[in-house]
Amino acid sequence: MRDASWTSGLFRRRRKAKPAPGDFQIDFSAGLRVFPDDGWVYLELLLVNRSNVSVWVEEAVIVLSELEANWQTSVSTGPARHEILENIRPNDTLRVSLVGDIYEAAGKPQGMYSCTVFTDVRYRVGDEWFNKSLEGYKVEMAALTVFRLRSSRWFGKKIRASVPADDLKRLHREEKA
Repeated sequence: MRDASWTSGLFRRRRKAKPAPGDFQIDFSAGLRVFPDDGWVYLELLLVNRSNVSVWVEEAVIVLSELEANWQTSVSTGPARHEILENIRPNDTLRVSLVGDIYEAAGKPQGMYSCTVFTDVRYRVGDEWFNKSLEGYKVEMAALTVFRLRSSRWFGKKIRASVPADDLKRLHREEKA
């Protein structure tokens, strides 16, 4: 008969203790970016976990606003839900393509189209659920090809700068009255 204590020690598993809520800092960020690769341009949701614990990413909800499209093959569906269902390890990054989801939500337009994209990422750390909402991004596409991505900081400033200062003062006076 073999020595049971030797073999049981060899296959002993260490249980990983769950972190207590106060033991860690959650440093999870999300952003959209354009990624060129082999002549194609991809629109990616970049999820970065700088925490010292794993983060479970459930889904991303994409809402389109100010859609300007011609030659749609179907009706615009409004919000799109992209299931991610991935665990992101500490100090790791996950990239998810959103081009197909935006194309479907816009009604599969055949020509050029543009819209403002708002993204909300739902994730979990331990037993607690969190949401990470991204600022709006102006996207210009043709079918599944991305031509331009601008953050709301850029086009928001452009819109405000185009209104004359006298008109802004008049609008503020009307709002107060």
